[in-house]
Amino acid sequence: MNKDAFEKTLNDPLGYWRTKDRNEVGKLLGAEAAAMVGYDQRNPHHCYDLFMHILHTVDEIDDRFSILLKAAAFFHDIGKPEAAMEKNGRLVFYGHAKRSAEITEPLLRLMGYGSDDIKTICFLIRHHDDFISWVLPEDNYDHKNPYLAEITAENLSKHIESVRKKNELSDKQYNLELWKEQLMLCKADILSQAEFVYMKGKLVDSRERKIKKIDRLLSIIYDF
Repeated sequence: MNKDAFEKTLNDPLGYWRTKDRNEVGKLLGAEAAAMVGYDQRNPHHCYDLFMHILHTVDEIDDRFSILLKAAAFFHDIGKPEAAMEKNGRLVFYGHAKRSAEITEPLLRLMGYGSDDIKTICFLIRHHDDFISWVLPEDNYDHKNPYLAEITAENLSKHIESVRKKNELSDKQYNLELWKEQLMLCKADILSQAEFVYMKGKLVDSRERKIKKIDRLLSIIYDF
């Protein structure tokens, strides 16, 4: 499937892709994409199999955003089957964002995407889980936990600067607009997850709370 044909499907992802079986997806996009079809995520944060999750994520991207964001949404979790690990009777996907970007890059090249667009899409994929462990300042959390970060302007600015120094994109590409789109990918991802998250019968998180965190980050970045 070439770039133009693929992007056309992103305007109605559920209408085009949801009836495709694994063999059909494999013929169009390759084995890694086919592996998402029917893949049971076995994780309380998710209410769909992997392929349906990514289709709903694309569907949540507003048309006012770039087609590159929709492309990133389509491939943002393609690395999950390879990254999956058993933990306490469920699956976890540590490092899947990085692996997803690695898998996506050659696929995009085969489809006919240019170098700049590939870098942009893979940036969005690689960083779509950057804020998963961030917490609202008003949250009750362990302040000594080094894996948690408060959602503040200072911390967000430090994170953006840290990523910038890795020189993943040219100065022309690298700007706050890209981070706004990255946060919209985060939001679309969350909107395609379970409404409530239970572990051992206890409510531990909710879609509403996750969205609140992304909205707080968006409000900060729009003030930069």
